[in-house]
Amino acid sequence: MGEGYWVVRTYESGIIGEKTKFWIPGAHQKSKRREKTEIRKQLVNEQSAVKALARLLNANFGEGDLLLGLDYSSEGIAKLKAIARAADAHFDELTEGEQRDRLFFVAKRQMELCLRRVDRKGKASGHELRYIGATSDMDGDTQEAVQVHHHMIVPADTAEIFLKKWKLGGVSWSPISKQADLTPIAEYLLKQVRRFENRNKYCTSRNLVRPRPKDRAVRSDAELRVPAGGLLLYRQEYKTNTNEEGERWIRPQYIRYIIPERKRKGAGADEENRK
Repeated sequence: MGEGYWVVRTYESGIIGEKTKFWIPGAHQKSKRREKTEIRKQLVNEQSAVKALARLLNANFGEGDLLLGLDYSSEGIAKLKAIARAADAHFDELTEGEQRDRLFFVAKRQMELCLRRVDRKGKASGHELRYIGATSDMDGDTQEAVQVHHHMIVPADTAEIFLKKWKLGGVSWSPISKQADLTPIAEYLLKQVRRFENRNKYCTSRNLVRPRPKDRAVRSDAELRVPAGGLLLYRQEYKTNTNEEGERWIRPQYIRYIIPERKRKGAGADEENRK
């Protein structure tokens, strides 16, 4: 494979661990900055939005927390359009697609304002709001346009506050069931979010634990293994090939697993990762 070395990147998010193993061409980097740059290049296709969101969910939420929805009544939609018209006198002359885009961002702003109101109420009673929120106007299965609405993950004790603070429509919620890995929820949320260039797919509170990766260089190209006592949840197929120059090529390996109990961090161990 020529000169180079292997790097194993590990994340720990709550009780969920992830390992990715990939090949870095060239001599082992003495400069940490250069090595990090090379790692980012290698991971550009591996760092999916689903994996990133799942890490935040697994590190900050769990059984009993809420998958909460905010919908718009006919009066709420009328208010969104009034705000859009106030910002652009030519709103009614725009195409249907352009109007949809404008309403998406007006609605996203209304969600953010609601989150601020809920957060202020919570702080008044000594509880800082933790949340992940996403705006959607698309059916996740058919990709067809639907009325704009919002999804968010919030602590269990905030439902009544949202009922009081959301004035544009209905509030619904369901508790997160007992499950070790919240990746399915990340997939559910993101498949409903339209992609806008240079725009975040979701928003988060600043007080979330944000898992940091740990990297280590290794010599062997052996397949990744789950730590002893852990439980494998997902393994990406291990593939090797040979390129046109006759050099061996390997796709980055990836596994996700439940961390063995003996290796889990204690409560609060990730506080230094909070922003």
